[in-house]
Amino acid sequence: MAAVQVKYRPVGVLAVLILLSTLAVVFLKSGKKTRALTKDLQSTRGAPKTVRDCLGYCACLKYTDPGCTEKINLVFIRTERTGSDVLASMFHRFGHERKLEFVLPRGGEDDLHLGWPGPVQLRHYRPRHTRHFNLLVERTVYDKHAIRDVIPHGTSYVTVLREPWAQFKSAFHYYRVGTVVGIQGDDPIAEFLQRAQFYDNVYTSSAAGSRMPEVPDGVSVTHNPMARDLGISERLWNNVTAINEQIKTLDEDMTLVMITERLHESLVLLKRLMCWRLQDILYWPRQYPHYPLRLDNNPDNRAKHRRWSLADYMLYEHFNKTLQRKISEQGKDFHREVDHFTTVLHDVQGYCQSNKKTYMVVSASQWNQEFVLSRDYCRRMRMNTQQYLNVFKTSYQNLWPGTQ
Repeated sequence: MAAVQVKYRPVGVLAVLILLSTLAVVFLKSGKKTRALTKDLQSTRGAPKTVRDCLGYCACLKYTDPGCTEKINLVFIRTERTGSDVLASMFHRFGHERKLEFVLPRGGEDDLHLGWPGPVQLRHYRPRHTRHFNLLVERTVYDKHAIRDVIPHGTSYVTVLREPWAQFKSAFHYYRVGTVVGIQGDDPIAEFLQRAQFYDNVYTSSAAGSRMPEVPDGVSVTHNPMARDLGISERLWNNVTAINEQIKTLDEDMTLVMITERLHESLVLLKRLMCWRLQDILYWPRQYPHYPLRLDNNPDNRAKHRRWSLADYMLYEHFNKTLQRKISEQGKDFHREVDHFTTVLHDVQGYCQSNKKTYMVVSASQWNQEFVLSRDYCRRMRMNTQQYLNVFKTSYQNLWPGTQ
């Protein structure tokens, strides 16, 4: 794999100078007018095209396979403790750069959900101010018919799954399950799984006063949480045949089910399926503290957890195989592109962690055009869901004063 070339150039006083400098670099490489740049900047993934009403220095060009157009209508179904927040920020940045319209929760800055822990309904979101919504990223339970009343036909559906044992340990720690239900001793997971239904009833009851405030009464954070978020009803969780039927339906509905343990492969595949650019799938990782429960690999505990969250295991195992099959259909250069993406991501994260008073130029490769990143890009890459929603809701209020 060829080395990734990264250049640093001085930052202009104003953001507009960044735009002008970037366009000048591209103009000099092509020797043509800006509208004709697409003919000279070639990639093995096809020829670039202009994006109307784009924002600034790195959102004005795209490239696609012949006959393939960048897809901008997307539904992302978040799942519990899978890295969904990181991916949601990436999707927020994608839509923000292109001035696309998000389905926004109707309430104020603390309203982050679209009906969760149920499906989205009309009363949950603000009216659109363009012809149709483009992206639904905020948390909801997947319900095909409910979502299709909101988002146009032809939209791409994406979600992410995590290995269930790792996901369970993360949720158990993050939501302080052992503390809330009063488990004592050195092995709270073993004790919980010994009487999982009893402890889960305690945790989900209204009497569990020390439970995390974002968890509503009746919602389990340990019992098939990914299946719940993907709309598989609790009444089916002990019915293997019914779960398989639901998985088959999800397989037909979803453009891509990403896998946390194979995140970079998942993102590069997403890029190809959506005809996106390399910079569109760059992300900023969240830093989580180490916790001892993460190291628990007791086979007896794992076996009990599989019985407790069978639907999650069936989902994960099916879509992990599906992801591998889709990757195997991508051609010999796929894993080289994954390596390239990993290298660029490392360099970008290093740049954003530095104090360099420069902007960063990532050189063209077999899989991307040259692109430019500024300190402002780093700021936007680090923004979380609540920060993006505050931006979107403020913009919404400015467009439609007095509405919510």
